[in-house]
Amino acid sequence: MQACEYVHRRHSPEQGSPAVALVSGAPFPSLYRRRIPARALVVTARSFLLLALLIAPACTPPTPDNAAVERAFAEQRSQLEITAEGSVTQVLTDDNGPAGTHQRFIVRLARSTQTVLIDNNVSIGRRVPVAPGDAVIVHGEYVWNQQGGLVHFTHHDPAHTHESGWIERAGTRYD
Repeated sequence: MQACEYVHRRHSPEQGSPAVALVSGAPFPSLYRRRIPARALVVTARSFLLLALLIAPACTPPTPDNAAVERAFAEQRSQLEITAEGSVTQVLTDDNGPAGTHQRFIVRLARSTQTVLIDNNVSIGRRVPVAPGDAVIVHGEYVWNQQGGLVHFTHHDPAHTHESGWIERAGTRYD
């Protein structure tokens, strides 16, 4: 057999067993018939670049939007996915309930007087080593209350029924 020949196996229903056929030439000769013009390659490269630029923002983490939290509080809205930044003002004792142990601390939103309670389920996610004065970014579900609201689901969701949340402190993300 020559170097440019290959064996092509196909099923032959009449014989009930695979048949062997020798085919001369390259395995896929239609791929080698014509050259792709350089101009087409440039257009293809530009298309991939454009696609990458369109997809990249969807892959980046959400940016803090404290104004969205302030609007949700003013409009008494709940069950909103938010990302907020601020500083820890108070660390509270853990709360133990049917949904597990929750780490709780209060955050004053940056450039605002509004505070929110962060309710971080440490039975699912990781405990965040926070202290008063620490800067944090929080991503989770906002729930309205008269004190400024609370943010929960600040962890991954093992059941995949809810968007995963996280807390970032000193460059480390806890989810």
